[in-house]
Amino acid sequence: MLKNKFNLVIDYFGNQKKTAEGLGITQPSVNYILSTGNISVEIALRIQKKTNGKFLALDLRPSLKRDFSSIEVA
Repeated sequence: MLKNKFNLVIDYFGNQKKTAEGLGITQPSVNYILSTGNISVEIALRIQKKTNGKFLALDLRPSLKRDFSSIEVA
């Protein structure tokens, strides 16, 4: 499920290289997230911020819902 959501993030930026540049990470890191579905809390929050909330960290990193369900992240 996360892989599909992260594909949407890549589509938002245009491609893996542009996604990496937009998030301040390397293209191999983008490929790793895409292939494994593992995304750090930091990157999930960065995506939320860089996309102005189009992609929520809570959706990209489901464990945040369990751990911080009562906290809103802007």
